[in-house]
Amino acid sequence: MKNLKKGLSILTFAFVMVISLSVVNVNAAEIKLEDKLTELEGGTALTITKDDTLTFTGETWIGENGRISLVSGDVTLKYENNVVNITTNNTVSVVNGGKQFIMQIDTGRDILPVKLTNSENSTLTVKGTLAIPAGTKGVLINEGIVNVYGNLEIRSSGTYTSTGTTNVYGNVAVLADGTTSANIGDSIFTLYKNGNIYSEKEDISSNIVNGLEDTYEIVSNDKHYVGNTTTPLDRDCEYGYTLQAKEVEEVPVVPGEDENVSDNPKEEVSEEVANPETSDGILLFLGLTVVGIAGVALTYRRLHN
Repeated sequence: MKNLKKGLSILTFAFVMVISLSVVNVNAAEIKLEDKLTELEGGTALTITKDDTLTFTGETWIGENGRISLVSGDVTLKYENNVVNITTNNTVSVVNGGKQFIMQIDTGRDILPVKLTNSENSTLTVKGTLAIPAGTKGVLINEGIVNVYGNLEIRSSGTYTSTGTTNVYGNVAVLADGTTSANIGDSIFTLYKNGNIYSEKEDISSNIVNGLEDTYEIVSNDKHYVGNTTTPLDRDCEYGYTLQAKEVEEVPVVPGEDENVSDNPKEEVSEEVANPETSDGILLFLGLTVVGIAGVALTYRRLHN
């Protein structure tokens, strides 16, 4: 009977595991973007969850070890007004280290521009390279949090609009030919240790906040940006910003200026010992003692004579 119960328990466990794995496999989809392009360009929305894998021309674009990984939430792709809108939904997403995402989709017939919206309550972390391209006028909208550990490139006709938080621990390069304000508007970048912000033509210091203001200050860097994309960028910029540790100023110790405090304590002690009033008292005490002894002796002699 015990063996029968044990056998039934094992079978039950195995059955539950098979059912669970079946559910996971049903939910996780492998989607080939080239197979969905016609539907996408026709206006059909495509939703990718953290368990899905989106490939394009044999490469993983969204998925484990892909260009982008979803830790949680999902993203929606929808083609509207000749732009592929990619919107995050309560998502934690990562542009993986060693990977790049140039925000455009080359279908082989056309190059479709991308507008990526990192929505409120979403976090996008850039460990590799995220480039907002010039030719297709890419747009990155940040309503949540963007953390830059790798490279964020905002190229000449690309646009970055942030009403959320942008933390810079790596490199942000604003590569525009004199129209930088149109590229980033009022977007604020919070700069941290080891972070660098480059601006090719325009001073954007008003767009930068010091994230370590108590111990660091914003200074100029070497103003030379080297990118890491298919066509590496190598630019000398007119402006560059980084953080530098503040120098600690030694505060000199200033002696007190109290007039009653002697400059030479030893002399002051000596003067107290030689105080005339004190020595006079001692002499008076000794004199009285001698007189007293003499009086006692005289009285003693008179009594015995």
